[in-house]
Formats: sequence, C-alpha cells, structure tokens
Amino acid sequence: MHFKPITDFSSTTILISNDDGIEARGIKLLEKILLRLGADVWVVAPNQEKSGASHAITSDTLRSMAGHSSAENFPNVILKIDERHFAVEGTPSDCVRIALSLIMKDKKPNLIVSGINNGRNIADDITYSGTIGVAIEGVLHGVRSIAVSQLTDGAEIVNWNLADIYLENIIRKVCAQSFNADCLININFPNVPSEGVKKIVVCRHGTRRFNEGSVEKKRMCMENLEGKYLSESLFSDDDREIHSQNITISALSINLTDEKENCKLSDIFA
Repeated sequence: MHFKPITDFSSTTILISNDDGIEARGIKLLEKILLRLGADVWVVAPNQEKSGASHAITSDTLRSMAGHSSAENFPNVILKIDERHFAVEGTPSDCVRIALSLIMKDKKPNLIVSGINNGRNIADDITYSGTIGVAIEGVLHGVRSIAVSQLTDGAEIVNWNLADIYLENIIRKVCAQSFNADCLININFPNVPSEGVKKIVVCRHGTRRFNEGSVEKKRMCMENLEGKYLSESLFSDDDREIHSQNITISALSINLTDEKENCKLSDIFA
C-alpha cells in the first residue's frame, strides 16, 4: 500500500504536533508555513516540553478515553485554546492519538507534520525523538507524516529562516509523490546563514556510534564488537551532510526488519 499523492492543499487537512510544547517557537513557525499552503491546519501538541519521549504513550490516559466521543470530557488532559489549537497533558504520540480519536474524529487529517524541533533529529538521535514519534504514530494510523527539525548544537544564534524559505516547497514536492505506507519523511535544516546552504541532500539514517572521536565510541564495550563499521547504502550519512551545510531529507521506514540478518537467522533455524 502507498500514500495517495496530495496536490490540492486547499482541500487538505493538516495536523501539527511536536515534542517541544505548544508554545515552542518551531511549532509556531511551522504553522505559519503550512497555512501558506492554503490547507486547514490544526495544532494538537503537548502542554509542555516532552523532548526525548520517543514513541511513548500514556496508556492509562488513552485507555480511559476509549469509547468517548468528546474531548470536553477530559478537561484535565485536553485544554482547548481555540477551535484549532489544543494543548495536551501527555506525550507527542498521545497528542496524535487524542487528535485522531477525539478532537479531529470528524475531520481526519490527510497529512501530519511534526516540529519544527529545536535540535537535529538525525543519526542515532531519531531513536529518542518525540518529533519522530509523532510521525511514526501518524504512519501507524495510515496518515502521511513528515518530521522537521532544526540543527542548533547549542548555538546562541539559530537561523530559523531556512525553514521559512525552503520548507513549503519541500513539502509540496514530497506530497505530490506516492510513498510506501510504512514510510515517514525526515527533514533537517543546518544552522547556517541563508546564503550558506549548499543544497538539499537525500540521505541515509546515519550513525555517530562508530565515528572516530565520538563520545559514543569512547563508551562502547569494544570487547563485544569485531570488524569495522561499513555503511551499505547508496546514500550519504545524514550527520555528515547536515554538518556540511546541507538540508537533509530521508525516507525512514517503521518496518524495522533487517532483511539481510533475517536470512542469516533462516539459515541457523532451518
């Protein structure tokens, strides 16, 4: 199965969420950008920062909502700011579930966009990321999903304008195509002056664990490992490319099967 292309945004409903909280600078910028598409844009986001929440859910809260038809029944969890803005006491994934099952149950989104995260979501970071968690939850519910992040690396000055310049066109191009129903799109902007961006690079999900000088490598239990890490991919590493002043974009799959190593298991247990 594949996601249907989206070309007419005037008839498109978009759900925005994030893990930095509903008052974050990035989510407000993202809403401004998406409204330029002419879409019907809704925001359902955590009432406070939930960075590092990954794909976690608050199971007791979600279980208590099962079978209910109105968000108004849960005033301690869901704060209605206005007709299209809701703050949720919960994780980023909670926000998506609550949006789809209660808040937007009569207006299901065609697209979910997560971010713009205050910090990169590349390489090994994506396993912790609540920004990615939003997109995963969207894909699990059969909704095309995109995660967007801004590299900061502790810089005092961050050029958020890159998203303002490039993101609308990127989203139009991505949504015009049909992608596998297991796929989410991950976009990261470098922190460089607007004139310093080199290009948009399609990348693989990279790693920093095996790089010389990395903190992760210093901490590794090397006696458990052998050989050298070799990337078997046609695409360059997202961590390398974003630090080369490029905008990175990657297609990630929520299907975690390692086909090559599965063949090895098949031989072992034949």
